Amino acid sequence: MCLCIYIEGGVFWGCVLGGVVSMEFLTPKRATIIAALTSGFLVVIKFIVAFSSGSIVVLASAIDSLLDICMSLFNYFALKNAEKPANQNFNYGFGKLLYIAALLEGIVILGSAVYIFYQSLWNLSHQESLSYTDMAIFVMVLSIVMVGALVWVLGKVAKSSGNAVIAADMLHYKSDLFSNGAILLSLLVMSFWGFYLLDPILGILISIYIAYGALRIIKNGALMLLDRALPPVMQVQITDILHASQIVGFYNLKTRIVGDRAFVVVYIIFEEGITLCTAHSISDQIEAQIKALERSREWEIIIHLEPIEHFANYPFSFTKRKDT
Repeated sequence: MCLCIYIEGGVFWGCVLGGVVSMEFLTPKRATIIAALTSGFLVVIKFIVAFSSGSIVVLASAIDSLLDICMSLFNYFALKNAEKPANQNFNYGFGKLLYIAALLEGIVILGSAVYIFYQSLWNLSHQESLSYTDMAIFVMVLSIVMVGALVWVLGKVAKSSGNAVIAADMLHYKSDLFSNGAILLSLLVMSFWGFYLLDPILGILISIYIAYGALRIIKNGALMLLDRALPPVMQVQITDILHASQIVGFYNLKTRIVGDRAFVVVYIIFEEGITLCTAHSISDQIEAQIKALERSREWEIIIHLEPIEHFANYPFSFTKRKDT
């Protein structure tokens, strides 16, 4: 496992230095390995500089990078297990592992933000000067370059795969990029003007920014675990397809999203005397039109065929087709 991380991470950074990164190489699992390797390198040098200089903002960045390692490795195992096929006990597969990973990542990030906020308040009340600021400045410049490259890579992988965990990782590293820039700016100000109160003040602001990003990740993960429906626009498109088809009406339309898979369940009602073959052909046309709404997405559509006679005997209601 460690050898795999080392080799694949080395290949990636070799490609970056060479100016060529193949998208075939950048799979979601490899992206998490690269993220963990990058964070592992940065956390070592940041902790050394943080304890040497006494800077709370560099310490905050080091803690954040340490959490990045844990979450990237966790995401790797989540992605690996999410690819397992469905079985007798889990008929719909393991896709929701991705959202559990994203939710846990958000909670851990929120916890780190609370710690940074507390430590910043403590440093604000115990005013101390910093040392080795030149070394700290160099480390933060290096961190910005490496994290910037990582954000670009994760963005490409998230866009091409539609993976929620990689998107959450990209958001987190993007917040790291901005916070690293703020840290660099504060170190420059403290180095030239000696305004050391800026260190805990920016620590508080960074913790608030990180907490905001963490809450967004938690919200997105929770919504997916709660079987969030397709976007309203797409739901309207599906109902338009149903209204335009050769049916009497429909009811019990339900949709949900799990990763790049969309689930649709609907009951469609046919006129009296229609043959099963004709009804089946119409349902196939409806299914094909729904799938055409977004061909990049994997669709699982269940259509129940109902005769209009069924509603003559039972007081069920349904949505009638607009032109009927």
